[in-house]
Amino acid sequence: MRITCSPGFPGSMIGSIDLQPSKYYTPPSSNSKITEYVDPELVTIPYVEDPEFGSHFEAMKVMNGTYKDEMHESYDVEFTIDVDKKGYITQFEHTFQLERYLDLVRTKSYKVIKTNWCGQTFHVMTYSYLDEVIHPKNVLFKCNLAEDVFVVAELVSNRSDENATEHGIRDLHFRALISARDDLYPLDYMCEPDFDLSLD
Repeated sequence: MRITCSPGFPGSMIGSIDLQPSKYYTPPSSNSKITEYVDPELVTIPYVEDPEFGSHFEAMKVMNGTYKDEMHESYDVEFTIDVDKKGYITQFEHTFQLERYLDLVRTKSYKVIKTNWCGQTFHVMTYSYLDEVIHPKNVLFKCNLAEDVFVVAELVSNRSDENATEHGIRDLHFRALISARDDLYPLDYMCEPDFDLSLD
């Protein structure tokens, strides 16, 4: 899975995560600086089988509309998140601190978990620390009416006083993807560590 990190705004980095492989296959970056900061043995995306992991999602609210429908209604994002014609997410961008990116790699927080949820087998791709992924105040957005791919998100007040109103627009922090579509999000791609770190 290609996860990039490069200089963005002053004091922060900008990154993108390609959730689906490109039609034009490119091998993992050979110019990445990641192993200069992280032990090469830790540069991996683990695959874990945990049938009970899906139970964490039962405490989360499922939003009424699809991910695309709810944009600018219940949440906003730093950058447009790319979706295909059917509403499946292909890529998203976000800003973060460099140390967070490095620590997420060091702690193997980017991982793929095979689990059961709602009587079905899913793969969960995590993009945050585990406690951020499974927080019960997170919400779930379905990508479309097929309900075979969901986004796990934290909605955070974008007001300086942290008091978002019930109907206020909040910033979406992408925590994980829940997928039953291995054709769209193939496991061999998801588990291939392509952490492209550039500091230029």
